[in-house]
Amino acid sequence: MNVSARQLRCFLTLARLRSFTRAAEQLHISQAGLSAMMRDLETQFGCRLFDRTTRVVALTPEGAQLVPSAERMLSELNFAALRMGNTAAAAKRQLSVAVSPVVASSFFPEVCEDFASQHPDVTVKLHDVNKEQMPAMIESGEVDVGFGSFLNPAAGIDRVALFNCHLLCVAQPGRLTLTHRAGDALPRTRWKQLPDLPILAAPATDTTQMLIDAQLAQIGRANEERPTYHSMQLIIAMAARGFGVGIVPSFALPVALRFGVEVARLQAPLVDLAFYRIVRKGRELPPTVAPFVQAVVRTAKAMCAL
Repeated sequence: MNVSARQLRCFLTLARLRSFTRAAEQLHISQAGLSAMMRDLETQFGCRLFDRTTRVVALTPEGAQLVPSAERMLSELNFAALRMGNTAAAAKRQLSVAVSPVVASSFFPEVCEDFASQHPDVTVKLHDVNKEQMPAMIESGEVDVGFGSFLNPAAGIDRVALFNCHLLCVAQPGRLTLTHRAGDALPRTRWKQLPDLPILAAPATDTTQMLIDAQLAQIGRANEERPTYHSMQLIIAMAARGFGVGIVPSFALPVALRFGVEVARLQAPLVDLAFYRIVRKGRELPPTVAPFVQAVVRTAKAMCAL
């Protein structure tokens, strides 16, 4: 059986008005179309629903039995449509975002401020989580979108690069050998000019640390004993107190500046890593994702010396 809501609505209108002419007018269809629809409905139920004469249309006993069931089914469908519409409207007013703690504290308050100035009716829920957790949160639908430096693609995740970050060296003021160039937002230093201090590092399994280690190997410093921290903020804080030098992506620049460290862009070679937006593959995204991404790019370019 394949009874449509439209057929049930037409059936109830005809049952109420008892006239094909008036029912067709109210439903904005032809009498022939309404008659064909009722014949199809009768065929599916295997019985006559109306007795028709040239002057009157009357419900059969079977048709009268169908009326309360049809009313209930249409009522439930209308309620479901209303509930889903309310859910969709609420989704348009909310955006759930995942970022790593250092990105969250670095420039995402300003991102949220930028976005709110254009979309004051949308509530942004910010989740500061380890980037390893983000793909699972994206796939489950717990969050709409995530941001970070995801070097390895993941199954089920759509990854789009938004901009490139640079690797920066952070240290206590006076510890770095700096080169200043006109027009540069930051001074530069060479990998070979890293001071003879412990290199404060993230765990070796961290994808950004792998990039750093590859460059340290080129200058013979990959296998040094060094303090290891899971928190990029702690790396910067320890560097600020003179316990070593840190190497961090430029998206952490606002955090570094708050700690008062000396900051330089590492060169010879310059090493870039992409900053990504990630969402679940195949998912229809909330309309607020695109303008939020634009706010992320604008703010990062303004604050992170890209």
